[in-house]
Amino acid sequence: MINFVPEVNVGGDLCSLCNGTGFIVVEKNGVVEARPCECRRPDHVTRLIERASIPKRYRRRYVFETYRPIPGTTQEEALALAKKYASDYPVLPGAVTGLLFIGPCGVGKTHLAVSILQEVLMRKNLPAVFVDLNELYREIRSTYGALHKEESEYDILTPLAEAPLLLIDELGCVDSAWAQDTLHYLVSRRYNEQRPTLLTTNYLDVAPEGESSLEERIGVRTRSRLHEMCRTINMDGPDYRSAPLKG
Repeated sequence: MINFVPEVNVGGDLCSLCNGTGFIVVEKNGVVEARPCECRRPDHVTRLIERASIPKRYRRRYVFETYRPIPGTTQEEALALAKKYASDYPVLPGAVTGLLFIGPCGVGKTHLAVSILQEVLMRKNLPAVFVDLNELYREIRSTYGALHKEESEYDILTPLAEAPLLLIDELGCVDSAWAQDTLHYLVSRRYNEQRPTLLTTNYLDVAPEGESSLEERIGVRTRSRLHEMCRTINMDGPDYRSAPLKG
């Protein structure tokens, strides 16, 4: 289960400022108080990154500097909007506090969304969490029927619902009434508390013939909330994963 409470864990050589305690004592206006020492900062950032649950494959590759928008597509605008969101966070103007990246496979939706998370984590030292919806559903299903449950469905979902910034990847990946209800619970809790949320999906609002729309995959109620919570960023372009490798 995700825990957002920082822990004191100072290792290595003792700091000359705090003598390894992680805090320095200062006096201000006659009041003595303890403040976190600068030596805690690297450990704090490391813990934030670990708790963010960003897949290792994404941590070094998915940053703004490595995103290469294809000219003539909407990718350049998407990059600009993602950068602005990361720059503004956590002070987000207006009622819309999230971004929903929509588009086909391989146009960089997850790349941009994870880049926002990494900016927030590493440059602003603020907590954020990544969740792959496929993995979340598997984790929840694993608790059903278990004789000795270490975690319940509520235990799994609550930290995600309460995360200061959450990225939900692969929206609409499972098409079932149970999946829709589970997602609706998570989105509704974040909607009610106005918590900033990023989402990615391959499903379009207006689906091509023979395919499901996003609303059909996630349900009318959830799509309605996302309209109010998020700015929708439609992305197009070829699948970069299918491009021939340059030798």
